[in-house]
Amino acid sequence: MSIAAPQLIRPTVDPALAQAWSVEAIQAHEQALFAGGVDAYGLMERAGAAAFAELRDRWPAARRVAVLVGPGQNGGDGLVIARLAQQAGLAIDLLGWSRPTFHDSAAHAWAALSAAAPAIEVQAEPAAADAALRAADVVVDALFGIGLSRAIEGKAAEFLRRAQAALSACVERPGVLAVDLPSGVDADTGAVDPLTLAADRTVTFLGIKRGLTTGPAVAACGERVLADLGCPPGADQAAIELLHGGLRFAPRARDGHKGRYGTVLVAAGNRGMSGAARLAAEAALRAGAGKVIVATHPDHAATLNIGRPELIVHGVETAHDLLRLAAQATSVVVGPGLGRDAWAVTVWRALRDCPLPLVVDADALRLLGPNSLRERDAVITPHPGEAATLLECDAAAINADRLGAAGSLAERLGCGVVLKGGGSVLADADRLVVCQRGSPALATAGTGDVLAGLLGALLGMGLPRFAAMEFGVCLHAEAGEFEAEARGEWGMAASDLFGAIRARLNGQGEPGGTGWRRASPPSDDSLRGQDDGGR
Repeated sequence: MSIAAPQLIRPTVDPALAQAWSVEAIQAHEQALFAGGVDAYGLMERAGAAAFAELRDRWPAARRVAVLVGPGQNGGDGLVIARLAQQAGLAIDLLGWSRPTFHDSAAHAWAALSAAAPAIEVQAEPAAADAALRAADVVVDALFGIGLSRAIEGKAAEFLRRAQAALSACVERPGVLAVDLPSGVDADTGAVDPLTLAADRTVTFLGIKRGLTTGPAVAACGERVLADLGCPPGADQAAIELLHGGLRFAPRARDGHKGRYGTVLVAAGNRGMSGAARLAAEAALRAGAGKVIVATHPDHAATLNIGRPELIVHGVETAHDLLRLAAQATSVVVGPGLGRDAWAVTVWRALRDCPLPLVVDADALRLLGPNSLRERDAVITPHPGEAATLLECDAAAINADRLGAAGSLAERLGCGVVLKGGGSVLADADRLVVCQRGSPALATAGTGDVLAGLLGALLGMGLPRFAAMEFGVCLHAEAGEFEAEARGEWGMAASDLFGAIRARLNGQGEPGGTGWRRASPPSDDSLRGQDDGGR
């Protein structure tokens, strides 16, 4: 069946927000800046000024600030923030696990702060540090930068344990501003040390770090702001692409008909799980599919389309039944509520070699073997637990490196991958993309079935696989935001998404989003001078 794919319109994206970088790439970019004449201390001044501006923006009534400083260049950023806060009339406490000796640009920052506030020192005595934390309106986390890639240990670990205890004891917890990234977050993988102080706002410098885009790091960062300091990295094919939503279809052709928009076969819903089949099928309709056929267990076939008569429902028992229905379709979704019994195995075996574009979700994922989808136009949609089963590890290992896990799945199975969760990761043979939209309202049973149906519809309309993944994931994420903003994050049911999907598909409303914001550009252009050794 020949299908002409609808035109997909992509929004204009700020280039600085379009990619995320590895630690190695950011460090190489810094060294290139310094080699080109950019003054390292001047860059640190800009970073501190950008972070302080965000502090004032987020907590305008703050009067007392506790700055946690480590011995490295991230600590130097904190010293600049402390000096600017002191000059603005705020009370300042510097806290750390020791009284460090600062080097390079951080030494310049310490000299400037000491000149502005001669009596200031880094407070390392536990009782005094605890009192300062409890008295603070804002805590600035400038302990560790992007170079930290191991567990926090020793005196630093003990300091952070005490800091967490002191903040937990506060009647009203101070705000937390993270400098470049929350200390303890791995800037490459997004793994989060248990001792990490969760931030309310994170200001990251130069370019977005790839680890801040997905998984537990997203929650640890709070609001995420990029301050490129006037020196963003150039575009690089090795960087990870970021999706910020806003994709849409061009208007439908005036002579359009249902055959033009594809037929989706949803093979799903074992005994007691008809709801999963219904959610996936209705989502395909709401995404614009011309027709949706449901192949489900005979026990509930007669009742599945009550309230949604547009769905064509068949009870199936044999492979022949399924292949007859697949002959009418342009794409297949298999797995929601499929179960693991003999009926489920029959369904999967009948469809696994079907030449149509294929979405494999939920229970069907457990029936996959290595390379089983290679040479197929297929997409899998695992959550971390399902991904762990496929990669023979545990969910904690998946969440410790979601980017690596999605890439490994794409390589092992030879298909497109949507690793669901905060910052959904899209992977294919040669691409890695992370969606920056979404809402915790989506953390409820059935929303994954909805996503599978959306992807099935987009593939069935003839969209190329990766374009269908991008649009489907963004549409799903934005619908979650839309519904949460309208009625709140708590208590959303998966079927509540249908109206929001239709609204977003037609360009109605614009959810605020939970992605990145770019800081105002720096006003000081005096970045050239003597190199003092780097950040």
